[in-house]
Amino acid sequence: MPKNKYKEILRSKIKGAIEQALAVKNNISHSVVKGEIVEILIKELFAPLLPSDIGAGTGQIIENHNNLCSTQQDIILYDKSILPPVLFENKIGVFPIESVLYTIEVKTTLTAKELRKAHSAATELTKFTFLPGLQDDKGKEKHHPIERPRSVVFGLTSDLKAGRKSEAQRYKEIYGDGYPYIRAICVADKEYWHEANGMWIKHSAQDQYDEILSFIGGVMNTYKRVALSRHNPNLGHYVIDTPEDGEFNTIYSGTETIVKLKCENCSCKAVMYFGNTKISVNTKDGFISNDLCSKCGGSLIAPGGKYEIQDSELIRIGDFEENDIS
Repeated sequence: MPKNKYKEILRSKIKGAIEQALAVKNNISHSVVKGEIVEILIKELFAPLLPSDIGAGTGQIIENHNNLCSTQQDIILYDKSILPPVLFENKIGVFPIESVLYTIEVKTTLTAKELRKAHSAATELTKFTFLPGLQDDKGKEKHHPIERPRSVVFGLTSDLKAGRKSEAQRYKEIYGDGYPYIRAICVADKEYWHEANGMWIKHSAQDQYDEILSFIGGVMNTYKRVALSRHNPNLGHYVIDTPEDGEFNTIYSGTETIVKLKCENCSCKAVMYFGNTKISVNTKDGFISNDLCSKCGGSLIAPGGKYEIQDSELIRIGDFEENDIS
């Protein structure tokens, strides 16, 4: 049967990238090896072989809610159409968590110690929160299910001896009864494992670098689903300062009438909008928002009574009057 030409072209590119990386590993002083290899893998392996809507860089991941910042990530695969990273020279940058699809820990020689470090780094990323990427029919942001970045490990070589335990078995000994936050392990010219549905699955290699082809194929098959789960978060949250009490200094524009609400449980405040309504109100039941307090989940209410418009705001001017219902 004729060989798949697409696959063979990719294999030739992989061969060149891996041989170049191994040459650096074997011939350059240890202090600069890791950075050089990461640069080679970004430039010669991941950037040219992955779809054009995936960017590849190196740096730190940030999140907006608690201002968390990750440790240095060897390779970050991201979708800049979700939120763009801030990039410097040689694809080094700062990457909003919402745009990060994959993190790849690169190991010149994969050992148990290095695998533990990779597991720890992957675990830390689970603490990061995401900006919502959807809005309700009133334009208010709402949270939704997302797929977190997939953390994987790529090794040029491994210290495991042939015929003994596999990389998946070694990793299982590390996370034990916990969760495998590393979702795939690939060692060049040796083996590729990925975790799915409670199982570690090995991809057998028939020809040289089939394990890397399977690894790249796994990314190709999953990155779009991860990206689509993020929807369209607002980049402005990363650059607009929010007051510590959550309240901005405001002046009514006059385009909409509002009534101020308070949470029945805590000190949070909110407003209810009435469009360009110009009527006064006499209400027994008061006002209650369909939304709940973002801090405690309590009801947002304003008491019953007589209200009249003053400077685009419904102001309570007295008690409810039964014979004066408007």
